[in-house]
Amino acid sequence: MMNATGNASSKRQRAKRGVSRTKLIGWLGLLPFAVFMTLFLVIPVLFNFWRSLHDSSGAWSLQPLRGIFAPEYLNAYVNTIKLSLVTALLGGLLGLLLAWALCTATKPRWLAKIMLSFSAVASQLGGVPLAFAFIALMGTEGALTVAIRNVSGVDISKFLDLSSFWGLTVVYLYFQIPLMAVLIMPPILGLKKEWSESSAALGASALQTLMRVTIPVLTPAIIGTMLLLFANAFAAYATAYALSGGSANLIAIMVGVFLTGNVFVDENFGAALIVGMIAIILVAFIMRSVLERRTAKWLQ
Repeated sequence: MMNATGNASSKRQRAKRGVSRTKLIGWLGLLPFAVFMTLFLVIPVLFNFWRSLHDSSGAWSLQPLRGIFAPEYLNAYVNTIKLSLVTALLGGLLGLLLAWALCTATKPRWLAKIMLSFSAVASQLGGVPLAFAFIALMGTEGALTVAIRNVSGVDISKFLDLSSFWGLTVVYLYFQIPLMAVLIMPPILGLKKEWSESSAALGASALQTLMRVTIPVLTPAIIGTMLLLFANAFAAYATAYALSGGSANLIAIMVGVFLTGNVFVDENFGAALIVGMIAIILVAFIMRSVLERRTAKWLQ
């Protein structure tokens, strides 16, 4: 009896040591990522915040932070927020439809696989290559522009300037739509069949199930993903710069002016502009985190 008890106690101790060893290996696996994040995210953010609280002479001052509320810089923030909101809403709605089609379509499966692969690639495509592709397609002498001009005599470049607000919106949607589709697919696939079956058993139509069950459950995930799209568009730089040549009145491009050092600028004020961007993006991510917890509660 005592021998059996001792064996059981020994097994429990070995199991505990195994669990502790597994946890230790897990933490060691996170260590390189934690070091990388600390060096290239946490420290730069703290450094910019520190500099934004000092003037050019190094003394403590709120002047750099006050400066971001000057009309020209505040207008850049407003323009960037508008562009981010529009592309997040349009990209979110169109991406949601794409994701729903990918999740529910049964035939042809090869088309769904191709679209899913394309969405995964396109969601990460941006910068100069994307800007060049749109200029080559829809610019003043782009392939599509020339083709439409030759056939109908209509010059679409006069109606859609790629460096304008709506031109940038069209280009941003290229990566916003597939990004929404890729991120919202897991919550859609996580919907339980029992919910629709129970709803149908109670006499609800497919539309009623969609409006009263599916959409309310997915709403936190949809809004949370749109917030990520907002942050993605808000921080975009290379695409807008390549399309506009740096003339677009967006806060990321203004920060780029401070980073290039082509003119005499106050680097502390540049840090203050960056802190303003970080604050807006941080609010979006905090809101998304709250909504993610609500989504996980429903789909677990």
